[in-house]
Amino acid sequence: MSRGRAAALLLGAVALLLAAACSSTTPATDPPEKTSITVTGLPIVDVAPLYLAQQEGLFAAQGLDVTIKPLTSSNQSLPGLADGSVDIVAGGNYVTFLEAQARGQTDIRVIAEAALASPGLDQVVAGPRSGITSPEELAGRTVAVNTPAPNIQTLTLDRVLASRGVDPASVRYETMPFTQAVTALKDGTLDAAWLVEPFVTEAETTSGALPVIDPTSGPTGAFPLDGYFATARFAEQYPATIRAFQRALAQAADLAADDQRTTRALPSFTPIDPATASIITLPDYPTTLQPQRLQRVADLMTQAGMLPGRLDVTPLTVR
Repeated sequence: MSRGRAAALLLGAVALLLAAACSSTTPATDPPEKTSITVTGLPIVDVAPLYLAQQEGLFAAQGLDVTIKPLTSSNQSLPGLADGSVDIVAGGNYVTFLEAQARGQTDIRVIAEAALASPGLDQVVAGPRSGITSPEELAGRTVAVNTPAPNIQTLTLDRVLASRGVDPASVRYETMPFTQAVTALKDGTLDAAWLVEPFVTEAETTSGALPVIDPTSGPTGAFPLDGYFATARFAEQYPATIRAFQRALAQAADLAADDQRTTRALPSFTPIDPATASIITLPDYPTTLQPQRLQRVADLMTQAGMLPGRLDVTPLTVR
């Protein structure tokens, strides 16, 4: 267990008592304007609090009826946000959404943080027949990422490779859903893949994939990975709905600090069995939204040339 998760677990009981008190009184004076909402997101460990909030009745306690629809890539959620068929995106990678914001393709708001990287949570793994055993050997090879580059995956891996003396431009990125990447590693048609849990453990146990480098280590250690997004229009029209969602999610993030509770829930929304769930690495789940953490992502994007200039994320957060 990481130091951050241990601290969260230690304080969880007190926080839950306070949150419960809040949930018992706030809905009566601050009821959500829209009670039925649709949330879409990737079936990964980063969004465990979303599912815990639903399973433990925390959304219901806030007066919300939440429908969760899974998807395979963050960028797939942008059209749904635009046309209103999706109210909130869960576990959207920051790079995709901040880039879309900077380009004027959308007007989004971050309403909660999903996960912070912990050691071993994310891995670039190599196929057993690739011959890759070190980060340096990724040069000239193909690495699968889940969304079209640039994204949170290319941003972090490029930075870590550069710190190891590897030219990031020498790596070829191919867009591929996590499940497809695991299969491609197994059959030898893919060199390596940037994977999140539970797919890291699945690739290692089912295809013999080997870890090559942790892309969220060193200069990208404890990196903010993804968050919960709504459009500015939705946040302005339904502020009490957003607050109700945030309250339930914060309570669930406290629950998720209990590793055993979280791993028991994983098979209900990820493609893994209980035995595999019990051995995977979990992230740290923030209970508060801190713009200074997200600014770290935006600033690294600017340094990498992904943004035309500095993007101030504070006005994009709803607290």
